[in-house]
Amino acid sequence: MTYLSNTRLIFTGRFQADVSTVNNDVRHYDNASFEKVFQDFQTKQSMNGWWNPTGSGAFRLIDCRIVMVGYADGSTVTGAADDSAIGLLIAGSEDRTSGKLVDIDPQWQLASAPWGLEVRLTDGHEPYFFSGQYKPHAFRDLWFGRMLTPQGTPGGGDGAASATFQSVLGDVTWASNLKGSRALAELKAAAVAGLSIRLATFSYIDRDPNSADFTLGTVTGAIGPQLAGEPESFVLGRRFAPANGITSWNGCSYFSAHVDPTSRSILLDLSNAIQLAPANSDPTQGPLVPVGSLNDIGTLRIGVLKDAALTEFSPATEDNFLPIGEIGYQNDGWLLNTSGIAALRLNDSHFALLADHPLALAAALPLNAGTGANGAFGQIAIRETTGGNFVGAEPLVHRIDAPGQSSATIYAARYGVPLSNTQVKISQLGDMPQQGGGQASGPNTPTAPIPDIGVPPTALTMPPEVTTGAAGSASLLIKGDDPGNPRKYIDGQLYLIDFRLPGQGNAARSAFDYIVIHVRDSYVMPAEPTWKDDVAPIFTQYANLYPIMSKQLVNLANPHDVKRHAKILRLAFAQSMSNPNYMPVTRDLSAGKCQMILKFLDRVIESSEPTLEAALTQRLPAAPFADGGPRPDVEHSGGKTAAARNFARVTGLPVVR
Repeated sequence: MTYLSNTRLIFTGRFQADVSTVNNDVRHYDNASFEKVFQDFQTKQSMNGWWNPTGSGAFRLIDCRIVMVGYADGSTVTGAADDSAIGLLIAGSEDRTSGKLVDIDPQWQLASAPWGLEVRLTDGHEPYFFSGQYKPHAFRDLWFGRMLTPQGTPGGGDGAASATFQSVLGDVTWASNLKGSRALAELKAAAVAGLSIRLATFSYIDRDPNSADFTLGTVTGAIGPQLAGEPESFVLGRRFAPANGITSWNGCSYFSAHVDPTSRSILLDLSNAIQLAPANSDPTQGPLVPVGSLNDIGTLRIGVLKDAALTEFSPATEDNFLPIGEIGYQNDGWLLNTSGIAALRLNDSHFALLADHPLALAAALPLNAGTGANGAFGQIAIRETTGGNFVGAEPLVHRIDAPGQSSATIYAARYGVPLSNTQVKISQLGDMPQQGGGQASGPNTPTAPIPDIGVPPTALTMPPEVTTGAAGSASLLIKGDDPGNPRKYIDGQLYLIDFRLPGQGNAARSAFDYIVIHVRDSYVMPAEPTWKDDVAPIFTQYANLYPIMSKQLVNLANPHDVKRHAKILRLAFAQSMSNPNYMPVTRDLSAGKCQMILKFLDRVIESSEPTLEAALTQRLPAAPFADGGPRPDVEHSGGKTAAARNFARVTGLPVVR
């Protein structure tokens, strides 16, 4: 069922992603060539520490409130008088720090995931009506240029991008008194394997560090019941994909739908499927357009294609398109009030076709693209994948301490039905140069070389194919051996794994849907770790990459600070990776090196540690926090946009603005 079910809570509000951007350039990991200027805000001449070098890594949900609830019978309500869940807050923990938004590696910044995030439903007085731990899963369907400019072209930079986060809330605790809410009672009864949650994020503000809204964006979400055996991070349902490129002709992009035979309904998640109109709150700049307004592409209908070979641009006629119903996306506030979920009833004629015919969206404008010809329902805007085929994998992100192993689950479906006894091809992408860099020339360009990823390929082994079982899933075992420190100044190596049905093209999956693996270098803990040779190189790297920590808490490159704060450092490094207080924030430290640090800190705490005491007599290192202030006048397209451009150059993906 997941969040895309009749039983659901819809909420809308804001989110914060206060990421540190010093580590957006992999070359900043090289201690030998790191310069203080890499912790400055960028200028028109130099990227420096990019657009937010003082970021804390925090990820928060802010003022998110329930705006709609759905019931098992398919009905919905939006007023607090109809259900007491309306107006309640979706909040984080009340007794610990915020979650953290984490990339797996600076050379793959396209699989960010929240770590240590608690999600509570509360009225602000009672602690919670339910509370659960958000399981880290990478975002999906990252879409650059979703927000249009006033000129109607895709916008540039991270502020014009959007993505969806889908996961589960585990260890869910429910209050004994649900205040008479029918929605909460039905949700609790249906959630046999926890709660499914989906966040859609957009309109991120990364331009003006002096603004009160800096690092904030808009989020709209849905929560529903998670059932046993379901994927946690995607919907194993009907998958819509552009025929070529990132979007179809009128700006529709990847999304999923679910057919519910029990309620005889179809639910579509359009939260990240239609382009956003340029937000405008300034009357002097033209008509006011609220954040979250969708681009008007005409009357939009969902239907079943009678001709399974019908393509985008084709006129949607009564002969080839069986309409299910219109989607009211043009209504004021539709995206924020529904979280982009449209639910429509199905009849016998629909069910007769759905088993082996694709779904499609038809858009009717006065003059459509392509041939310009409209059928009775306009033109096919976007449709299900060829043959209704879909392959998904989770988790997408893996961390392996060499020698070691990890496993992913591969799912295959056709027209929303699991595919059993089906082969899925598995392969490495191989050597990929120039990933994770920034400016190539100009003032303050880093001098460290950008290492290739994906080499040596022999450090990663897996079967060339897997075969799905009766439930349409298969386990993929991935083994990582010591890569031999090929990237020199950064631990381990990064690998990308492709998975697809034989003959399946790239358009069936969104552009960044790969299994990504960080294989960490083999490590043997020294009997007596030393400050200079073992601890300082690691601590200095983190001090370089997270200057906000040095400014507000402890400068890890400074032995005086390390000695003074040894107990709190030990506490942080001893936490589980799922804890929001875990150090390092980047989650890129191998278990062996973490244990080495703990062993060293134990000696510092229990008695004088000789190598640290010797370092205390030396000249103090320069304070890592630079004096450069924010530059709100600087236009930039850093962050995820720069990472995606690097990947597009190597793989031939459509250009990212």
